[in-house]
Amino acid sequence: MTVHVNLPSLDLIINAGGVSRRMGRPKALLPVPPAGTPLIAHMVQRLATLRWGRVIVVANDPVLQAHAHLPPATLFVPDAYPETGTLGGIATGLQQVAGWAIVVACDLPLVNAALFAQLAMLAAEQAQGEDRWDAIVPIVDGYAEPLHALYHRRCLPAIVARLAQGQRRVISFLDDVRTRSVNEDELRAVDPGLYSFINANTPAEWQAALQLLAAEEDTRAALRNTPHSEETDR
Repeated sequence: MTVHVNLPSLDLIINAGGVSRRMGRPKALLPVPPAGTPLIAHMVQRLATLRWGRVIVVANDPVLQAHAHLPPATLFVPDAYPETGTLGGIATGLQQVAGWAIVVACDLPLVNAALFAQLAMLAAEQAQGEDRWDAIVPIVDGYAEPLHALYHRRCLPAIVARLAQGQRRVISFLDDVRTRSVNEDELRAVDPGLYSFINANTPAEWQAALQLLAAEEDTRAALRNTPHSEETDR
């Protein structure tokens, strides 16, 4: 279903620079049934209704580009801040954008376009003719979700400053910019189970996520096969 909302211009940044130690193989290339679509491509497909501008993948593994099955215009960039973890990956991605960007990890099989549309609506809020916020960050179970968020390029100087101080904690810069936290009640209004935040770090988590994806598809199939009610009164 296409998301029809008045969104700001968005790019999509996928952070795929991790080494996937617990999974034992690249998470971004995990095969999603029924066609074995690489997980990273599956995520792009799920978010495609948002009509973002460019797809930017932050990754150090050259194999990923060859096997990701992403659109030809996808920009693959190596980490510009080596050995700085996720925070350096976010900075690398933001270097490539002019405005707002969706920033996600590469292991979110149930990522929800409608939920990101809600976050983008918050990003569009204005005060005295200017953006009110620099970062839109969900809070789940009391913790920020920095790799399921929206950031403006305006965040980049604050992130680079934290990196220069030797800080790698991914949320370290959020107090340095205008951050709009999004609480669970707001999130559940669109995604009641918060499935969009489920990631797959281990084989067991991956199997659990596949079960949820299968259940989601069963629900869609049931809705497609449900006859439309017709007016019978004459």
